Amino acid sequence: MQKIFTLIAITILLSACASTKKQAALLEESKPAWLKERPTDPDYYFGIGITPKIGAPMLYEDKAKERALADISSQINSTIKAEALFYQVEDKQGVHEYLQNRIKSTSSEYLEGYEYVDDWEDLSNVYLMYRLSKQKYKETKELRKKKAFKLATEKYLKGLELRDEGRHISAIEHFAQTLDALSGYMNESTSTDINGKQLDLASEATVQINKMINSFEIVSDLNNLDPSNFFVVYDGDERTVSNCPVHFKYSGGYLVNDHVKTDDKGKVAIPALPQTETVQSQELSIEIDLLNLGRQVTKNLYVRKLIEQQKAGSLILGE
Repeated sequence: MQKIFTLIAITILLSACASTKKQAALLEESKPAWLKERPTDPDYYFGIGITPKIGAPMLYEDKAKERALADISSQINSTIKAEALFYQVEDKQGVHEYLQNRIKSTSSEYLEGYEYVDDWEDLSNVYLMYRLSKQKYKETKELRKKKAFKLATEKYLKGLELRDEGRHISAIEHFAQTLDALSGYMNESTSTDINGKQLDLASEATVQINKMINSFEIVSDLNNLDPSNFFVVYDGDERTVSNCPVHFKYSGGYLVNDHVKTDDKGKVAIPALPQTETVQSQELSIEIDLLNLGRQVTKNLYVRKLIEQQKAGSLILGE
């Protein structure tokens, strides 16, 4: 009796295997042409997404769609290679993370107008194909460029206004925003018409950032470390610079608070200094904190690097 049951089980298993193989063969025969050979068309980008049929159909179909659009995106990423180089300015991990996010968001913006083409599935996977008109992509890109240049122009003009008002850090922030708005077009001309005059926005914004930071100087009326003493940050026109980050270093020990900002009058007090028993004279240095200034005004890694490379105004006091 046991042998009979075993024989029946084997027969059922073999039959099931044969049925599965037959079904797989039939599915293979019904595979659409776009899976056998990737479609090419001078007027379209094509994207194919494949994902295992795991979980609810809605979830794996969405995943397949996401991968199909990512496939299209990867084909147009070559249009922003210059931007990729543009952002390689900090530590490797930070650059990689920011760079990939930037490419992903930029290319995704240009995928407006994509179209569903076809789908197919076998026993294990689902396959989806989408396409994007190259003409539509070009039109979208041009529209984005116009918006970017309009924004960059507004930020640049506002930066000039803030500079003239003596609001230095806000002005630098707006010049940084000018460069950020143009970041996808640094491999192209960044000139635009402002009041009937052609102006290279990227170059001019860079010049303004450089000039402003290089004009900052730190002054103290007293050359001692008396707690009542203070520092003032001025620009080249002897206007005080408020909200400016500075960094203290003390030869006599650790400072609890070594990173501060100037107040609304451009002043910053001497920090609390640790007590020391040595009779050797100590020095307190203060300099414009370019690292934190960059972080304060922008998330753009290129502009941060541009700021960090400037010559920081500094002063040393001794006791």
